[in-house]
Amino acid sequence: MFLAFPLFFLWLAVVSVMVRPFGVWLPLGPLSFAKRKIAFQALTFTQHLIIRGVLLWGCGVFIVITFSHYLEWKYFHGSSDSLTAGNLLWRFVTYPLVGGVLFGLISWNGRSAPR
Repeated sequence: MFLAFPLFFLWLAVVSVMVRPFGVWLPLGPLSFAKRKIAFQALTFTQHLIIRGVLLWGCGVFIVITFSHYLEWKYFHGSSDSLTAGNLLWRFVTYPLVGGVLFGLISWNGRSAPR
C-alpha cells in the first residue's frame, strides 16, 4: 500500500505530461483533484475516452497487473506463464483497449456539468 499511492500519483503526473503536446493541460500536482475534475469536464468525448479511459485507467491497470505478476514470479517463486509474450499481448488488448474504452464510456456518462 505504501508503494501504491506514490505510483498512482506518479502515473497521474506522467499522463499529464504525455497529453500536453496534444493541447490537453491536466494539472501536474498529485493532490489537485478539483482542478483535474474541471480539466476532465472540458475534454471532448474522444479526448475523454483516450485520456481517462485508455491512458489513465487501462494502461494503469495493465502496468499494475504486469508488475504484480513480475514480482510474484521474481520474489515469490510464482509461475512465469503470465509473463509470456502471448499473455502480455492479451492483457494489453484486454485492459487498455477494451477495458479502458469501456471505463471511458461509463465515466463519460457519469460526469456532471462544469460549475
